[in-house]
Amino acid sequence: MAAFESHDYDPIDNDLEEDALRGRTREDYKRERAWKWATSVMIGAVMGIVAFVIDGLVDKLNLFRYGVIGDKVGTDGYARFVAWLLHAVVSCAFAAVAGGLVSYVEPLAAGSGIPELKTYLNGVHLKGLLRLKTVVAKLGGISFSIGAGLIAGKEGPFVHGGGLVGGGLSAFGSNTLGFKLKYPAWFRDDRHKRDFVAIGTATGVAVAFAAPIGGMLFTVEEGASFYNSDMLWRGFLATCTGVLTMHWLEQLDFDAGDFARARFGTHRDFGLYTDSEADYSKNYWWYFWEVPIFIAMGVCGGLLGAAFVNLNVKITQWRAKYIPVTDRRKRLLEVIAIAGITSTLFFFFMSVSPCKDIPLPLRAGTADSLDDMSNSSFEYGVETRDEIRNDFFKQLYCPDGQYSVYGQLFYNPLATSFKFLLHLGEVGEFGGDSAHPFPIGALIWYFLLTFCLMTVTYGIGAPTGLFVPSLAVGASFGQLCGRVVAHIAASRGSDVKINLHAYAIIGAAANLGGATRMTISITVLVMETTGSMQLIIPLMLTIFTAKAVGDRYGHGIYDTHIKIRGAPFLEEPELAGPTGDKLRVNEVMSDELVTLQPVMRVKDLLQILTQTPHGAYPVTEHPPAYAGEDFELHGSITRNLLLKMLLHRISFVDASGGGRVGGDNLFTNPRERDDLLEQLKQIPFKVPSAREVAHRVSEEDIRTMSVDLRSFMQRHPFLVHADARVSRAYRQFRTMGLRHMYVMPSRPRVVGLLTRKDIIQERTSLTLGLYARGLARPPARPVSRTSEPPHDARDAAVASTATALTPSAAIDDDDDAKLPYIPYYANNSATTDDGDDAAASARASHASDLDAARASNPFIDAASTLRRR
Repeated sequence: MAAFESHDYDPIDNDLEEDALRGRTREDYKRERAWKWATSVMIGAVMGIVAFVIDGLVDKLNLFRYGVIGDKVGTDGYARFVAWLLHAVVSCAFAAVAGGLVSYVEPLAAGSGIPELKTYLNGVHLKGLLRLKTVVAKLGGISFSIGAGLIAGKEGPFVHGGGLVGGGLSAFGSNTLGFKLKYPAWFRDDRHKRDFVAIGTATGVAVAFAAPIGGMLFTVEEGASFYNSDMLWRGFLATCTGVLTMHWLEQLDFDAGDFARARFGTHRDFGLYTDSEADYSKNYWWYFWEVPIFIAMGVCGGLLGAAFVNLNVKITQWRAKYIPVTDRRKRLLEVIAIAGITSTLFFFFMSVSPCKDIPLPLRAGTADSLDDMSNSSFEYGVETRDEIRNDFFKQLYCPDGQYSVYGQLFYNPLATSFKFLLHLGEVGEFGGDSAHPFPIGALIWYFLLTFCLMTVTYGIGAPTGLFVPSLAVGASFGQLCGRVVAHIAASRGSDVKINLHAYAIIGAAANLGGATRMTISITVLVMETTGSMQLIIPLMLTIFTAKAVGDRYGHGIYDTHIKIRGAPFLEEPELAGPTGDKLRVNEVMSDELVTLQPVMRVKDLLQILTQTPHGAYPVTEHPPAYAGEDFELHGSITRNLLLKMLLHRISFVDASGGGRVGGDNLFTNPRERDDLLEQLKQIPFKVPSAREVAHRVSEEDIRTMSVDLRSFMQRHPFLVHADARVSRAYRQFRTMGLRHMYVMPSRPRVVGLLTRKDIIQERTSLTLGLYARGLARPPARPVSRTSEPPHDARDAAVASTATALTPSAAIDDDDDAKLPYIPYYANNSATTDDGDDAAASARASHASDLDAARASNPFIDAASTLRRR
């Protein structure tokens, strides 16, 4: 876990930010809300354009790969060898591009990206995850991965791509391109970026499946650890905008001349025909007695998913040992080798395929009337019949008038063969033989081969998604189950008609649910992409069963890969495990803290930053003398903020006791304050390392200057009692999105520091095991629940000093008189050289304003009376 850093989603709460918040007007809040909605629309529109471009590139690459041997198909051995060689060479060339983008451009572009995005949204920082070159390598690489024929889908990489687009657009600038727009600047913090990244992931799923509702539900169920209704509403708009933009561009590309007559909403992403042609309300049905069968399919889907996860873990462990990420050449060669093996195996099954006669309704010379087919409302009439025959019933190595049975599954892109399993036969293409469009042998070999290759391919050094491969494996399994049920029904003399399309859809959902352990989002995604609304109850039962069975054998594939990487991922508190209830915070905390003083010499501050890797430091006047000693916490300040202050010489003061560099005040007007805040933000420009900052600071500053931290430190960091259970701290971390939390005794004095790495389940399990076996002992200074810490003589001195220095101490005891303007820091722009006079003037101004308010609003006096009571 040492390789990971955490995000802090706790809003910044220092004097400078508070001054800015107090200075915001109602119009500022309105403009911020408007920009939130506008940015969400922009994310949707950009992802719609990206999806259209990537889909077009994938289609072009597939057409080239399958078309390059179009005229090389022959019956003799030499012709077959040439055809295979061309096919394999093209596949390996495309795979080399995909692998090269990962190995030599950005290693984080490998895989689906869903585990990485899920980790990021949970609060763990992955360096380089949202860079511009990452999105180029990811989306460009997935185009060539699919074009190479790898058992991969685009949906997972689109999730990563959507997160990249959401995070990049919300920053209104780019660290890579070196620009930053001055306006708007509201969203340049981790908390807002997290929400926009979540919206982007939802849009990525939506445009990948053309399923806006399913995309949003995917992020709520699987992606976003910190859900809020505002994000849901804006994500809903973004997914709708993304799918609308994609459909609009597709229609313009198809027929821009007759755009006004184009019928939208009739195409499904996983459909072969339009809704009017297939008439899904008549194509999908199920019987009540099939419910136990669907549940049994869910059990099988859970077992298949668990087997896939466990086998993939073994392969990943072997891969990490022999093909490490650092070895670029081996990683690239592995991608090329798997692409060559995949193309060879699929070409082999296509070349030895049995042949069948082309169905009568599709034969050349058939009458123009389509009465022989179950549905005659084809969009393009006779041309559609010819297109179905040429595209869906390829001749390949079969005689004239026949088609390659295995070629339908093995010599088409993975997404196309999946659509065949779901929909081929829905419009009566097979005539009277529509019950069994695929032979048993083709289904068995396709199921076994795709499952094995999917298990090996997921995790290689190329962008690869898991959704389509899992769905294709499950669809072939569902077809097999349907065939078994149909055979049993026929053997008993029943004339009941079994719907193989329904079994294929349910099998696909069961396998995907077993592999990923998602439920609601899969149900909606499958219904949106296939038009199978009639199957909602079987889908829900099957997916729930698949998840329940799969969970008995481990986590889903995404959570498993998060654990393999060792990221300090915080599950929901209910799923965190029992160890948090058996340990106290003081048994897992760190008590050796590095503290800062409110005013630090530049030399000392640089030494601390270069010698310690901590992400934040507590600020106190009296540092602890030994580990575990409590001290008075004045605030907390992050490492990145300190580096920014040093880099830009912000709040530098003369170490000999002189004034502040650049004048006594940090700023003189709101514009200067806003510029100062913008200068301190890390988004989109990243802060350099501590050693690099140390080289940029002048020798004179190091020797003569100090840094005043009081205006920039977090005044109210989160605290937890040392004698609290770890489960309580865990809930605070998970709920608030914290990076760190300070530990205090019964009286608020800090005794240690707690990070998410200290309360991760593996760490707490190890600690509890050591204590239970007597291999370790809890700290010798436990914090009692009943006794108070011993009296400290500094308490009285601190209390008297605080009383003397509190501006409101000289004011009347009336509650309303305790609300004057109090400077947030010594050099506030409203404070003159005579600070006491300025404070008195402010109090007098406040009192007159209060009297005027009382005269116009009698409720003020009533509220004051209630507060006193």
